[in-house]
Amino acid sequence: MQNLFCRQRLIQLLLLLAVFQSAGTPSRADDPAPAAPVKFGPWKYLLGGPVKSLQKSPIKLLDQFEITGAFPKDSYLLNEVVCDGEWGMVKGALQQTSGRSAALHLGTAQDFELELGINAEGHGGWFMLFGFQNGHGYGIYNVNLKTSGSPWHISEFRGNAGIETTDREFARYICRGNESLTVRVVDSHFTLQIARRVLIENEELPAYSEGDIILGVYDTNYGPKPLKIYGARLRTPLNAP
Repeated sequence: MQNLFCRQRLIQLLLLLAVFQSAGTPSRADDPAPAAPVKFGPWKYLLGGPVKSLQKSPIKLLDQFEITGAFPKDSYLLNEVVCDGEWGMVKGALQQTSGRSAALHLGTAQDFELELGINAEGHGGWFMLFGFQNGHGYGIYNVNLKTSGSPWHISEFRGNAGIETTDREFARYICRGNESLTVRVVDSHFTLQIARRVLIENEELPAYSEGDIILGVYDTNYGPKPLKIYGARLRTPLNAP
């Protein structure tokens, strides 16, 4: 009789424990599902591979383009950029052939991956803008200095001008020889890698949206960067227009 009472008591305790556990577990029905990873489509060659010449490339030369960096009077950091130069193929590389500053339109996208084969040796400055539309977007720039290394900056732009409070140095890296550069923007987060070195990873870009991808070289006290581009390819998500 005592054993029967103990079994009944144990069953009651187990039932109470099950009720408490059920009551203490929040419902997951309304929780948002985790975002699916972005699946990119095939690479589109902008230069190199099947695209053997600039005439057959979707890259557009910008002969009238102006931006102002967060430090417009600085002789080295991104300053007042007025593109007056031209680009051309020289010994298999796309590079500036005239002027003090020059820019290229590489494409338009929101989420994207961009790979460049470049040679960024030498003094001077260069920049890349992304999500750039109606004067708003984001950009990075890099300048090689004779005494202070090679700082890399990221900045937000509004009204075609860099916002000083958003401009910051995120890395120091001196490019040497031919290197691969990879830019990735996914879900308003930015990653930049050169060769096997990640210079910045998953940097949040507030108020980021679809826009142009623009690359250029700008004038410094050393002149513009003698940037050489040997190849370029771009890809966007499979569901992108």
